[in-house]
Amino acid sequence: MASRSRDSVKKEPPSQLKVRHAIPLTRDTQGIYSLALSADGHQLIVGFGNGAIQAVDPDAGKPVRDLFSGGVSRQATTGLCFHPTDNTHLIAVGAEGTVAIYNTQTATCVASFTEEENQLYAVDISSDGSTFATAGRNRGIKIYDARNNQLINVLEPADYVTSGKELRPIDGHTRRIYALRFHPQERHIFVSGGWDDSIKIWDKRMASEARKVINGPHICGPGIDIKNNKILTGSWVARNALQIWDFRKTTPEKSIAFPSDLDHGEFIYSARYCTADTVLAGGSGTNSAQAINIKTDAVLGEIKLHQHPVHVVTSTLEGQVVAVGGGRGNLHVGYLE
Repeated sequence: MASRSRDSVKKEPPSQLKVRHAIPLTRDTQGIYSLALSADGHQLIVGFGNGAIQAVDPDAGKPVRDLFSGGVSRQATTGLCFHPTDNTHLIAVGAEGTVAIYNTQTATCVASFTEEENQLYAVDISSDGSTFATAGRNRGIKIYDARNNQLINVLEPADYVTSGKELRPIDGHTRRIYALRFHPQERHIFVSGGWDDSIKIWDKRMASEARKVINGPHICGPGIDIKNNKILTGSWVARNALQIWDFRKTTPEKSIAFPSDLDHGEFIYSARYCTADTVLAGGSGTNSAQAINIKTDAVLGEIKLHQHPVHVVTSTLEGQVVAVGGGRGNLHVGYLE
């Protein structure tokens, strides 16, 4: 199929999710755990369970080059993100605590370091590209200067045992963090979520306290996104897994219908906005990703991985390019029209 023009973003609301390419990737049998699309939609980076990182051409539907070959003793590449203004600058984090900066054009690692005694599950970069944040098993959030990769601040986890103080909602997370997402317009604001059934809204200029806490979402993957001051969450729960929250409130604005059968439930790992009215989400309940109009609850299409869970979804250019990855190297590239 010929690549659709991406010179301008479509204005009409999409009505269908279509698959452009189904690409079986065999770098690792554990499957795909992270994805990142460049802002122009012409680069797709894939992270695997054995730590491998591979560049894929989403237009042609073919692997292009390896950024990292991985290995049988390596752990998963769990998070990937592109610099917002430099499509060659990629940040990758892994379950070994590794942080690596790649030039995707030359397929070289230009910098790397390790957060000792930590497993990293999430990374994101601010809208102006000045800072990035990492989080994972140790429940803390580290903020780095993206220009030189120097540590700027640490948002410590909540721990009443060592602090001797009563825990407050605005304190750090009490369990593992699986998702981080910077606000697309406010460069100082980001949100985080994980196993402690809470979403915390942070201002990176504040030393240690969250600005606000939303209780409820049980995040087990890249299940947080932000658009137009609305937070999208995908929880690993049987019902009401896909929800939208207003930054100013602590109750869900809407629970989005995510069709699933009673025996398997919804259990969402990953969720992303495509447009202001369309989201893409998937997980292990349906072993599929579904694009849904959040105003009408209409399902615009489904990408099925059959016997394997969806671990991660991503989108760019208002859904002109979407990608879905999961178990056994299942990679699908699609688009909304």
